[in-house]
Amino acid sequence: MPRFNLQIPDDASTEMIDLPTGATLRVVSRGNGPVLVLVPGWTCSADFFAAQLLGLADRYRVVAYDPRGHGESPDTLTGNSFTQRGADLRALIEHLGEDKVHLLGWSFGVFDVLAYLRDNGFDRVDHLILCDETPKCPANPNDPDDWGETPLTPDGIVALLRAVIDDRRGFWTAYAAYMLGLPDDTPPDDEDIARVVELGLKTPDHVAIATAADGSTTDLSATASAASRVVPTLFIAREDWAGDARSWVGRNMPDARFDTMPLHMGFATHPDDFNSQVASFLSR
Repeated sequence: MPRFNLQIPDDASTEMIDLPTGATLRVVSRGNGPVLVLVPGWTCSADFFAAQLLGLADRYRVVAYDPRGHGESPDTLTGNSFTQRGADLRALIEHLGEDKVHLLGWSFGVFDVLAYLRDNGFDRVDHLILCDETPKCPANPNDPDDWGETPLTPDGIVALLRAVIDDRRGFWTAYAAYMLGLPDDTPPDDEDIARVVELGLKTPDHVAIATAADGSTTDLSATASAASRVVPTLFIAREDWAGDARSWVGRNMPDARFDTMPLHMGFATHPDDFNSQVASFLSR
């Protein structure tokens, strides 16, 4: 039996929505109330938020979606950048017809959210949650106070992109174990790892590589700082880099609340705690 739930609830509503940006997105929703939009990370899909579709739908209309070329959303040969995906998010929010939404981005989904805010402003966002991603991905190796996903060095971003290009399955399989907190020697046919790999590999190689390159060279820290001054903002970081994250957020987003979760996929591995964090913040 799988340890973690990555299966969309049977009673969730699923539809394919054609957007004026040229993308068609698979959108999953459940519950009633204020709208909470969940944006998944690199090569991930709405399925990753199954526990939020279950655990938060008693208070919110929880909306999760597959970004263009991810999950069940059709492949697109162009537009596989976070600037375009921010435009897709704007079109989706307009489609939902809400004056304001709560917005949560996880991992590289943080860049979708911040690109949307950079290009469209903050008026339609009630609360903002940035979950376990650096707004500035490339770290300056010569600045001890800088914090990023990986340093801008041959052993950092260059090695990351080479791994994605040369052995995407191997990279994603190892990363799945890390995200879930499983031992390095967990076999790849473990049910939970296999499920993460299955979902991630639905994204075509060209989309995965383009978004990995775009994300790993993105700096939206100015937008994150500006947003945190005008929108109630929660930054959640996984525990193994929470010290650096807390320091960066304290310097660059001093008005934001800061919290931690155990792992990169803490919303799936510890869903009750995560859902309580989110609900407590959104009720403020």
